Amino acid sequence: MNSDVTEQKNLTNNPATDFFPSWSPDGKKIAFSSNRGGNFRGIYGNSEIYVMNSDGTEQKRLTNNPAEDYFASWSPDGKKIAFWSDRDGNDEIYVMNSDGTEQKNLTKNPARDFNPFWSPDGKKIAFNSNRDGDFREIYVMNSDGSQQTRLTNNPALDTFSSWSPYLPFKLEMQKKK
Repeated sequence: MNSDVTEQKNLTNNPATDFFPSWSPDGKKIAFSSNRGGNFRGIYGNSEIYVMNSDGTEQKRLTNNPAEDYFASWSPDGKKIAFWSDRDGNDEIYVMNSDGTEQKNLTKNPARDFNPFWSPDGKKIAFNSNRDGDFREIYVMNSDGSQQTRLTNNPALDTFSSWSPYLPFKLEMQKKK
């Protein structure tokens, strides 16, 4: 829909649950989760990651396994998609090419790791984890999964992190001075 809530349009038109939409950086694609594949289990059924054109055409399934794959997050260059999956028996952060190839577990931790968000420069991924005993703390790692570091440490609920889009711009402007 438009930002003024006019021209609302259903893009997926199926009886399944389609959720967690994520726009590609160029605005041409939308990645989303769906349980349309059947084999219902877990909170969202057997959800998989799909991608479609921004007008809803050419819907394509990117993941295909008996686990739950959800919460797609595009890299800033649009070449990769981070997502969370329980295919290894617990929630982990994965990354794949935007066409669904080369799916790789980045976190490989027995704790729950979820909610990936790419940094504006594509070098880092923030995520949530309960690996240090607190249910939801914010962590960050390099985009290859290395250097996983906790950022928050308190009893409050720290979740759904977000990156400031202005920092890279500020740094670039400082370099030009």
